[in-house]
Amino acid sequence: MLVLSMLNGKRNGTYVEIGAQDAILINNTYLLESHFQWKGVSIDIDENSRSSFKTRGRKNSFVVNDALRVDYERLFRENGFGNHIDYLQLDIDPQSQTLACLKKLPLDRYRFSVITYETDFYDPSINVKESKRNRDESRAILLSHGYELVGGNIAILNRSDPFEDWYIDPQVIDKKIAALFPSSTEYNNKAESYILTQR
Repeated sequence: MLVLSMLNGKRNGTYVEIGAQDAILINNTYLLESHFQWKGVSIDIDENSRSSFKTRGRKNSFVVNDALRVDYERLFRENGFGNHIDYLQLDIDPQSQTLACLKKLPLDRYRFSVITYETDFYDPSINVKESKRNRDESRAILLSHGYELVGGNIAILNRSDPFEDWYIDPQVIDKKIAALFPSSTEYNNKAESYILTQR
C-alpha cells in the first residue's frame, strides 16, 4: 500500500523483489502484479519460493539464487528495466546479508521511486549494538544516494517489533503526496497506522 500510495495508484510499474518467500502470503508485490499489472523480478534462494510463485499463478520473472551472487546490472537489462525502477524490496536473512546486498546494488546507475528495507531491528537473536550499526549503515548508504527516509522502524504487530525502514526518491514522488504521510527516522509504529494516518 505504501508503494501504491506514494505512486498515486500507478499501473504498469516495475519492481525488484529481493527476498520473495511465498507468492501471496505476506508478499509485497502480489497486489502490484495481480491488480495493477506491474512487471518485475523476484529473487529468493529457496526453490520452494519459485514453486509457490508457479503454482499460485504468478507470471513475472523469478530467479532462484543467493541474492549476494546476482549480477544486478545484467538482471535489470535482461528484464528490460531502464535506469529507473518504481519499487525495490530488500528483505533477506539475516540482517547483515540484507546490508551486504544493498552494498552490491548499482545504486549509482539505477534509481528506485520507493524502497522498503527490512532491518529486522527487533530481532532478539542479534546483538543490539550490531543491529543498530547495521541499520544505521543502511540508512547512511541510502541517504547518501539522495533517498528520503519517510518511515523508520515500521512495525508489524506493535511498537516492540520494528522491522523495516521505508524510503522514497524525493525527485520522483509528488511532494503533495509525500507531505500527507508522517516522516520520521524513529516513527516506530504499525505499518497500518503509518499508511492510514494522513495529515
